[in-house]
Amino acid sequence: MTEQKIFLLRVDVMPNNIQTTMKTQNVSPQEALGFLEMAKDQILDNLKQGRKDIFQAFKKEGEQ
Repeated sequence: MTEQKIFLLRVDVMPNNIQTTMKTQNVSPQEALGFLEMAKDQILDNLKQGRKDIFQAFKKEGEQ
């Protein structure tokens, strides 16, 4: 069975402060960079299409 890989990036934007938190599990630094590159590409593609909802969020089964 393949190990589950987790890559979570949280960005909190507050007045005069931006804070980032990252959690990884079974993800190499190279994979993490690849995931960030994929997210950047998705943002740029959505901007080119003129979309206002730049990020697409999905919930796992059982999440609230």
